[in-house]
Amino acid sequence: MTAVRNVLVSGTALLAAVVLVGCSTDGSPEGKAKPKAVAAADVVPYAADYPSYDSVDALVKQSDVVITGTVIGTQVRELSPEAPTNDDPVANPQAGLSPEEAAESDPVVVTVSSIKVSQVLSGAGDVKAGDTIEVSQLGGTLDGVTYKEQETTALAEDSTEYVLMLADQGDKNPFDLLNPQQALYTVGSGDEVTPVAEGGFDDIGTVDELAAKAAEAK
Repeated sequence: MTAVRNVLVSGTALLAAVVLVGCSTDGSPEGKAKPKAVAAADVVPYAADYPSYDSVDALVKQSDVVITGTVIGTQVRELSPEAPTNDDPVANPQAGLSPEEAAESDPVVVTVSSIKVSQVLSGAGDVKAGDTIEVSQLGGTLDGVTYKEQETTALAEDSTEYVLMLADQGDKNPFDLLNPQQALYTVGSGDEVTPVAEGGFDDIGTVDELAAKAAEAK
């Protein structure tokens, strides 16, 4: 069976295409359909539509929290799509499905990183320096298959200091990057903030300068 699905991922990104791969039941008691291993490369492409921002100020203003921190652990998980109530099939690809049918939608593979927070540059709430929070990114390797979203650069579990601009998805869910390119940076020499991807802003300056911008934006 060829599956082309649209699902909402944690409310931040619209996953515009899942996979053009064969599906089969795995023989489990639930009879749940799972993708077969993709021939040769064993890679499943994801495509997602993220909100984009015209400036750092706009990005920071929209962020629930902006932090610096390092990755201390990662875990690949399957995330069940949300079941939005919008009846517009463009905004909600599950429009018209019964609750039972919506619940059977294929889960999405995500990598959840545990981040040790060094500084909170913007955002109130419960996050503070010294905390460990979870941040979810689309894709990862699960059961020998790699799920890859083209705009996503996976956070590295090493000594890299990151700046992350995050959306809060509630107490039971990991945070999300507002945009995989515009909301992800590293902290380099002299505390200079540098984009990880070409789509990021390259004129942020230092961590202190970003904190000042965040204070003004809020």
